[in-house]
Amino acid sequence: MASAEALRVFMLSLDRKSYYEILRVPRDVATPDIRAAFQDFALLYHPDRYVDAPPEAREAASAIFKRGVEAYRCLGRQPTRARYDRALGRGRLRIDAHRPSTAPPPPVMRTLETIAETARGKQFALKADRLIAIGKLDDARVQLVSACQNEPFNESLAERLQILYEALALEPM
Repeated sequence: MASAEALRVFMLSLDRKSYYEILRVPRDVATPDIRAAFQDFALLYHPDRYVDAPPEAREAASAIFKRGVEAYRCLGRQPTRARYDRALGRGRLRIDAHRPSTAPPPPVMRTLETIAETARGKQFALKADRLIAIGKLDDARVQLVSACQNEPFNESLAERLQILYEALALEPM
C-alpha cells in the first residue's frame, strides 16, 4: 500500500497525464489489455484498500481511482477512445465522454410554407411567414386563414393559426 505522501504526489500529477499514462498502457494497446491494465490499477488504488489509512490518503486514493475509472471508460469504448485520441493530438488530456464530439445540428425550422401542402396554400403560408417576420401579425393572420381555407384538412396549419390568434390576443391594443 502506497504512503499518503506518494498518493498525494501521484494525485497532483494526474492533471499532466494522459489516460494512457494513468493506466500505464501504450497508445496502440488492444481493448482487452485496457481492461487488464485497469484491473491492475484498481488493485493499487481502490479506495477500499485505504479504509484504515489517514483521511488524506483515503481522499487521494479516491481521487486517483476516479480518474482511473474515467480513463478506463474512455479508452475501453472504441468511439470515445477514437475521440480521445483526436483530442490528445490537439493537446487535450481529458474529455467529457458523455458530451458529443460535435454540436448537434440546429433544429429544422418548420415554417408555415413547409407545413402547407398545396401550391396555393404554400403561397399564402409564405406571405404569412414574411409578415410574421416583420411583426405584422394581423396581416399574417389574414394570409394564414386563406392558407387554411385552401387546405381545410391540414391540422398543423390550423394549429399555427390558433397560436397566431393567441399571440394577437396578447398584443397590446
